[in-house]
This record gives sequence, structure tokens and C-alpha cells, in this order.
Amino acid sequence: MDNQLKNISTQYRKFTKGQYVKSPQFNEFLDFFEDQDRLSRVMLQGVGIVCGLKPQPIYLSGQLDKILLSQGVALTTDGDLLTLNKTNEVSKELYMSDLKTINLENKKYTHFKVYDNFKVRYPSFSIGATNQIELWELATTEEANSDFQTINNLSNLEDKYLLLYLESYEKEIKPCRGVDCDNHGIQQIRNLKVLVTTADGIKYILERDQIQKHPLFIENILEEVKQERVIVERLILDRGIDAQFSSSEVKDLYRNVLVRNNYGKNIFEKINAISNLVGISAVDHQNFKNKLEECFDQKAGFQYAYDVVKDLSDTYSEIIKLLPKAFTKCLPDLVSFPKHIMLGKLTSNIQLDSTRHQFYNSPVLDDDKATKKVILLINRFKQQVQNFRYSDDFENEAQIKITPSQKLNPLSNKAIPFYYQITEEFLKAWNFDKTSNRSFGENLGYDASLLSSEMHIQNPLDFNIDTNSFYNIEGHQGMDYYEAFEKIKQIRDKQQLGFDIMGLSFGELKGNKDMFKAYFNEYVDKNPGLEHHRGAGKGDTFVLVYEIIGRATRVIADFSLPYICCTPKIDVKLTLPDLVICSKAAPVPFTVFPMNGDVRAVIDGRLIEGIDIRDGKYFFNPTLVNSDFYNQDISFTVNGKMTDCTIRVIPQSFMKVDVESVTPTEDSTGTTVKFKISGLGFKDYTYTWDFWDNGNWVNLNPDSEGFVTYVFRDLNPDVIPTIKVDVSLNGCIQNIALDDWYKETPVKLSLPTAEICSTSPSVPFTVSPENGVVKANVVGGGVEIKDGRYIFNPKLVNTSLHGQVINFTVNDKPTSCSIKVITQPEVSIHVLSADYPTGSSNQTVVKFEILGNPFKDYTYSWDFLGNNHWEIRNPDDKRNVTYTYYDLNRENVPIVKVKISNGDCVQDISIDNNWYNPPAPTVTIDGVEFSSDNCCERITPTVKADIKGPIEFPLSSKEDLILEGIGEGPSTLIYSWAKIKGPKVTLVGANQANLTIKNLVTENYAFQLTVLNLESGVFAKKEIGVRVYSDDR
Repeated sequence: MDNQLKNISTQYRKFTKGQYVKSPQFNEFLDFFEDQDRLSRVMLQGVGIVCGLKPQPIYLSGQLDKILLSQGVALTTDGDLLTLNKTNEVSKELYMSDLKTINLENKKYTHFKVYDNFKVRYPSFSIGATNQIELWELATTEEANSDFQTINNLSNLEDKYLLLYLESYEKEIKPCRGVDCDNHGIQQIRNLKVLVTTADGIKYILERDQIQKHPLFIENILEEVKQERVIVERLILDRGIDAQFSSSEVKDLYRNVLVRNNYGKNIFEKINAISNLVGISAVDHQNFKNKLEECFDQKAGFQYAYDVVKDLSDTYSEIIKLLPKAFTKCLPDLVSFPKHIMLGKLTSNIQLDSTRHQFYNSPVLDDDKATKKVILLINRFKQQVQNFRYSDDFENEAQIKITPSQKLNPLSNKAIPFYYQITEEFLKAWNFDKTSNRSFGENLGYDASLLSSEMHIQNPLDFNIDTNSFYNIEGHQGMDYYEAFEKIKQIRDKQQLGFDIMGLSFGELKGNKDMFKAYFNEYVDKNPGLEHHRGAGKGDTFVLVYEIIGRATRVIADFSLPYICCTPKIDVKLTLPDLVICSKAAPVPFTVFPMNGDVRAVIDGRLIEGIDIRDGKYFFNPTLVNSDFYNQDISFTVNGKMTDCTIRVIPQSFMKVDVESVTPTEDSTGTTVKFKISGLGFKDYTYTWDFWDNGNWVNLNPDSEGFVTYVFRDLNPDVIPTIKVDVSLNGCIQNIALDDWYKETPVKLSLPTAEICSTSPSVPFTVSPENGVVKANVVGGGVEIKDGRYIFNPKLVNTSLHGQVINFTVNDKPTSCSIKVITQPEVSIHVLSADYPTGSSNQTVVKFEILGNPFKDYTYSWDFLGNNHWEIRNPDDKRNVTYTYYDLNRENVPIVKVKISNGDCVQDISIDNNWYNPPAPTVTIDGVEFSSDNCCERITPTVKADIKGPIEFPLSSKEDLILEGIGEGPSTLIYSWAKIKGPKVTLVGANQANLTIKNLVTENYAFQLTVLNLESGVFAKKEIGVRVYSDDR
């Protein structure tokens, strides 16, 4: 028979009055409500053993006498409600079942027989089509018949497991033969049986059960993994109070604990076993172990390696506390145990038996919260492993911070330690309740960058902390001890937090007067209970352990005592004569109470230099104070306790005054001295001068660049006064005296070039001293002053000095500076004449004339054809240069370019292409004779012109375009070609019958031929169009 919930009814019919109801309709009605009833149980309540149904073997004389099974309740995944029953009333009707009662405490099974499931072939028991697992049916004395045997014959009890099985099938009936068949129906058999199977049988059943697999049944899964304590006192116990300890011994205490538990490997194995069952990926222990080993290689922070393993142990503790409650199934697998319930091993002595069904709640009972919390905690475990970080660099960048937290509550309720890299995913895994309420940003932690911006989260110490019994104190390991101590103390005092602070030195403290500092060995020996908690609770003592490395005092570990210890409450006092002191003033004495008190200087919780001890007395020495702390209030402690004594160091000038230059004035009666003042913030000070060392002081402040200028009148070089300068600010004065300052400044002069063209722009002199007077050694040497600077202007130099070296002086002292002015060519050129060709000649001789003086001393470079091909032709004595052109006509007149050079001085001249203008042909008739026989008849001579040549021409042709001119008429014909359309080209043979055309480009051209009869003046014209094309057309 199939499971009832394999196919469910989702609708039914209502019956109407007088309706004849057929069995399918009525059965549909019954099936619908039965399915709903079963679904309500499975989905809204749960499946498994609700209570009871616990087997107990009873022995008599060492043999099994009976099996006692307590009354109980169970629900199968098919919605069957199972409970033990016995017959209470035998039915008197033929087709009605007996009535049962469940009002019993237990049932005593005394007999058994082999059970054959042939009637049902229940899948959980069946192996293949014909076989089944080993099964025996139990029966009470009342239920047993001759097929059963007494239970003392049941062997190998250690291998026996109990099942509650609802044998469910339909009983076939004989056909109805009577008149009334209303009482006949298909009987639904429901026989509740108690079965016994073997370990192999129960294993077979479990393999088909998708619900019973649960982390709770993993061996030893509920055993907590406790972190071994690190007891610092063992150092003293093992080696004695006189032994010398260092950070390495303390580090080894923590390392050895982690090595003994293999860096928490046992926790990882258990977490991964649970993760495997709930479908979460495993966590890699080896990578985590490598991180911890790296942590022990750092100078400080090794305690955090211990802390993170303890955190993981705490997370695991939270998980296993929830596992017994985490039996929630939203949609139970309906075929896991539809007709049976596993009751466990017969002789089991364990409370959690994996062969006994638990009760798997429906989420409606709110127990799903436990399952979800377990999954979140497993994810938190992964996040803790992945996000653990610690390094010296990380600690160096950290700032000390105190965060309120919890001491005894679960890790979920504590503040997040600073050695975790905070991400949004990490925050969501930290506290289940806050994540469920969408308030995961309201966790407290060292790194608040991703937390809520609410002030009670960002600055929790400013708000009510009544519920916080502990303070995380972080960011100090690896820091300078004194700086860390003062900073923690400053936060504690400002926030009025209830813990004390103590510092322990590995080195013995001789003459120690600081009641907040002690020798490590003595303190540990006298004060038991020292443990590392990463902070301190209310009423605790937070202990910093530091090591002296060279001159540095480095914090290497921290501990706490669960009580205040051990700073006596002695009043201290401290005074200084002034509240303000100059940075270069002499030391001033302290008045200290108690007289042997230890005085320290502090700024913002950080110890600074400034204390001097002379003859056993304390002095404040401002010269020891770093300039970074000028203009800040410096506080002081006596024996580690803060006092109300303060002082402020005012920066005293440390200006430097140098004589920049000493130069005579132009009238030679004065000496100008230029001073240069340098030093940080020189503009902020007041400067008072005694230039003549005669007691006459004048105020003279430097300009923005630090220069001060003073003119001495009638200064005697043999009697040079000492110049005195007082530099003052806020009452602090620096006295400066300048001796042996009179040294005439050596003169220097330079120009950017050694040669310059006569028409070039002016160039500046570089003069030293800056106010030096520059002169040329010749009259008209080109020196002038412009905008307060000396410049050399070549245009002012007389032409007679061109080509000569001009030297210069500064303050009438010779220098190595010189320059030569080169005459810039300034001529003009024009075409003097052009001989036009006659007859068959194609040559044109052009004569160019150079105008201007001088003209002979230059070099002339010519580009006659305008094709950038240059040649040198200098003019003759008549100033002429001659050049012969070929095939020159109006259309191909070039622009002539000329470069006239005189050394590096060059003149460029360009002659436009309008210089060639040949005359049009003219005809002169000397005389005409007419025949006497033909005096009255006039005959006009004729001339014809024609052209042969291509009308299309490829640009890629290696030959030039040739046009053949044809003229008809007298033998004395003149030919003339012209381009009348198209870009510029070169015409060769423009006065001949055949024309050669060069330098063509892709374009449309037109050429015209003119044929002239010189005797009659009659001419004819002919045009031809030529398209020049490229091959890619």
C-alpha cells in the first residue's frame, strides 16, 4: 500500500439533498480531510518520537526475561500518530474493529518470532524484489500464539535494535452475495508492531533516512574543547624569583599551549564534521596554523594568537549548546520513515542514540531559530579564521582604544576584538539576534568604520555602560611603554573607568619611585591570579609588561588581576616658577612632594624629554623639549600620578644672519651691505640692529625673501664695527653678533652668448653683486638699464665696432665677460633684366641686382627654381648675379629665394613670381606691292591649328605627357603653348610645335596652342582637355 501523502487530495465535493453518492465521491471527501490532518501534523508539528517509547531489557537469572517498552507518542513522516495500545473491547459486529485503549504505562514483551513483511513489502525493510533485512516481531504474553517463542531465546542482544512499525495495507474481502452489502467495505489494516533488527538492518534503514542524519550523533561532538590556561606564575615556580626573564619566555608559555593542542585542530575537525552534515564548506586548519606561527615570529602580539583560538573555542561552545535544540525541519522528507520509528539499541547506555529517532520540530514551534543560529555560528567560525590578522605593521598603525564589553557572556555579546578584519559579512555572523533584527551594525568593536554611525556605537564610553562588566583595551602591544601607559591612563581618567593600571619591567628597577611600575619577578610572585584577558574588568588591575630594547621600552604583553593592586594612595604635588619658558632658557627647578618623587613630562598621554636631574634635584630643561611640542601645555607626573603642574615652551628664534654682499655706492662715499636672514618662521620675529656697535639700535625687519639692506657712510675698511642683532618673539630674545663681516664681494658678470647680430633683441647681464655697476670698455658699447636690470643692446653699438670684442667691468673691476657684434645683412635684390627668347630658342637670361651697403662681405645662397635646391652665387663688382632659365613662360615663373649670410647672421629675401612678363608677339609690315592686274581683288591668307594627344592620361605613367601641335599655312609659322586650366605644371617646349608637360597631378587640365603667321599676322588657336587620373579610379 502506498504512503498516504504520496498523492494528496486538494479538493472535494459537497453533497446535495437527495443525491446518490458513489464511493469515489465519498472517498474523495474522506481523503481530503485525512490528507489535511496528516499534513497538519507533519508540517505544523513535526516528525519523530515526541515522548516515551523507551525500551528496557529485564533480566532474570542472567537471561533476558522480557523487554519493557514505555508508553509514548511518535509521528511518522506520513502523518501517522503512533502510540502503544491494547484491546479494550472486542467488537460484536462482524465488520467492525475491536476498540483499543492507550491508557497504559508500558507493555511487556515476552515472546518473539521471525517477521516477514510479505504483505506490504515496506521499502525501508526490503532488499531487492524478494529479500528483506533481518526482522523479529515482539509480542506480549496475551498477544503471543504458537508461532512465537519466549524472548530468552533471543540471542546476541548487543546486536539488536528496536523499531515501531505500523503495518498498513488493505484487506481483500469476498464479494457481497447477500441482499444488504452496506456493511461491506475495503478494510484498512493498521497493525502496530514492535520489531527487532540487527546492526546491519538498522544501517540499511538509516541509509534511506534523510532526516535522522544530525551533527548531534557525531561521536563526542558535545564535548567542549577548552583552552588550556597560561599561568605566568609557573615561570617563578620553575626557575625561581632571581631568574632573569624576557619576552621569549612569556611567548613560549603561549606557544607551548597552542602546540600541545595543535593550534586548535580538534575544534576544526569537529566544526568540519558538523559543516559537512549541514552543507557548509570546510575550514582549512593548515592556513590558520600558518597565520598563528607567523604571529609568534612578531616582536609583540603573540597573545592574540592564543586569544583567537580561545575565541574559536567559545564559538564552538555556543554551537554545541544549541545542537540538542536544532532538530527543526521545514519540509521533512516524506519517505524517510513513513511507517516506522526507530527506538534505538536494545542495550544502549548512551543518552543520544543515532539509531533512535529524535523529534524534528516544525518551524512554527520557533525551534527553527536554534538551527539557523547553529548555521550562523559555523559561518562566524569561518569568518574568525579567515579574518584574523596581526602583524607589527598593523600594530604600529593602531591607536589605543578602550571598548566596553562583557566578561562572562557568550562571545556573541562581547565587543569585536581588534585583531579581526571587519567586513559586513563578518558583522552579520557575529551576533545572531542583532543580525535577525537587522541591527548587526550595532555591535561594539575596535574598528567602528562599518558600524552604525550612532554616537552610542561610535563612542560607547560616553554613554551608559552599566551592563558592560569588562573593557577591551587594545592597540598598545608593541608601543613604547610610557606612551601606552599614559594614553590608557588618560582615557581611563577621562571616562572615569573603574580599573587600575600597572607596568611590569623584565629588568630590575633600581631606586624605583614610580608606584605604578614594578619589577616583573617580584610582582608576579606577590600577586597571584595574573592572566591575559585582552583588557580588564571593573575593579581589576590592567598590567602592561614591557621589555627594554636598547633605549626603547616596548610593550610585549598584557595581563589583568581580578582586584585592584597595588598602588598606595599618596598625595603628590609639583610646582615650577613659571608657566611659560623660552626654548633656549636655562633649566628651572621643580618643587616636588614627596621630595624623592619621580617626575616625568607628559603631552597627551605620551612621555617626552624635558626633565633633568642635577645633584639629585629635578629641573625642567626646555632645550631638551622637541620643537614639535612648542606652544603646547606640558603636564607632569610624580610617581606615576598626574599633577596640575604645567608649562609651555615658547620657540626662541634660531635665526641665521649672513652678509650677502658688500658693494660701494655710485658716489663712492657709501658702502651698501645686504644681509640675508634665514630660519623657520623668520617673518614672525622682530629684529633690532646696532650697525655701528655704538648702542644706537634701530628696528629693521627683513623683506619677504629675508633680505635687509643698510648703507654705511664713510666706512673705514681698517676699523670695521661689530654688527649686533636682537631677534625677539613673545619675550624670548636671540642675540647675534657679526664680526669680520667686511669682505668685498667678488664681481662676476656673464651674458648668455659670446656673439650677437647687430639687429638682435637685447640680452640680460647676470651681475654679481646684484647691485653692481656694469660698464663697457668702449664708448657706445651697448650697455643700458631697463626695468632695473643691466642689458646689452646690440643696436646701440656703433657699426665701427662690429666684429670687435667688447669687454665689460663691474664696479670698475674687470670681468671675463665679453661679446662680439656681427653686422646683420640688410640688402635688397631685384630683377635688373630678362632676355626673352626669339626664334627657336628656349633660353631666358635673367640678371639680378643687389642694392644696399655693404654687400660684398656676405655669402649669397640662391634657390632660383623655387624647388629648395640651393647654390652659392656671389655678386660681381657691378652688384649683379646672372642665371639662365629654360622654357620660361608666364605660367611657370618661380619664386626666387635668397639667403644672405654673415656668419650666424642671416637675411632671407623672397622675389615674387611676377618678375617675368614677356611681350605679346607683334608684326611690322615694311611694305605691300599689288599686281597691276589685280588692283581691286583682296585675298586674305589663312592659318589652321590642330593638336594630337591623349585626352586621358594615367598618373602612374613613367613618361611625360606630350602634345603634338599641327599648323597649316606658310612655312614661317610661330607656335605658342599655354595652360588655361588646372594646377601648376612645368611646360617644356612652350614655343615649339610639340609640348612636353611635367609635374602633373590628378586633375582636369586644358591646354591651348596658338599658331601665328608672322607675314600676315593671321593666327589660329586650338584647345585640348586632358584628364589625369590615378590607377585606383
